Amino acid sequence: MRILMLILLLLLVGCENSKQIEIKEDEKNEVVNENEVYTDDNPIELGLYLYDNSYVNKEVIKDSYYTDFISGTDLGSFEVFYSKNGVSGTNFKDTWYKYYDNYENIDQYKIGFNIKFILDDTTNFNKTFLEPDIYYFGDYFYIYFYDDIHQVDGTYYSHLEEMNSDTLITSVKLYATDGIERVENIILTVFTYDDENDFDQNGDYRGNSRYTIRIKKNNS
Repeated sequence: MRILMLILLLLLVGCENSKQIEIKEDEKNEVVNENEVYTDDNPIELGLYLYDNSYVNKEVIKDSYYTDFISGTDLGSFEVFYSKNGVSGTNFKDTWYKYYDNYENIDQYKIGFNIKFILDDTTNFNKTFLEPDIYYFGDYFYIYFYDDIHQVDGTYYSHLEEMNSDTLITSVKLYATDGIERVENIILTVFTYDDENDFDQNGDYRGNSRYTIRIKKNNS
């Protein structure tokens, strides 16, 4: 009887040790996946420019843009070009292709935005946008995205409400609503991306093809 009990005990210990080894192997695999090397081969440099319907010697917004934070008014309209050093052209499409064509094999890249802002009570907001979501921050401002490349000339200029495989978000307008008086400042980032590998596990963009400005209240 004692011999039988000893055999059973050895078998149980052996099973337990095998189970522990399997768990450690799983944990090891998870660490390897989390530390997978990300290769950023995106060549695009880009910038944000204030929309003013003029494209001759247009200067990029450097760091900060000041405006009035008044409900019922535009905080600003901002255009994207693939240059961070200023652009020059005759109209949007002409200027766009002039700098787009400086690159080769970039048709797969899309344009996205990240918006962060802080309220007067230090509450923070942070959201990445890859498609239209006009009212996501609707208590403070509306977000209108535009595709100026595929906008048919001579037709009504309208914001995007849906996306397809060809859509490019080439400009954005922020329109202030009632809660704008509580907003301290807004950080607007534009970026280009290829696929989901350009985002980390939290959904944050991790590439280098980005440009950031701060939208601040006048007299702040």
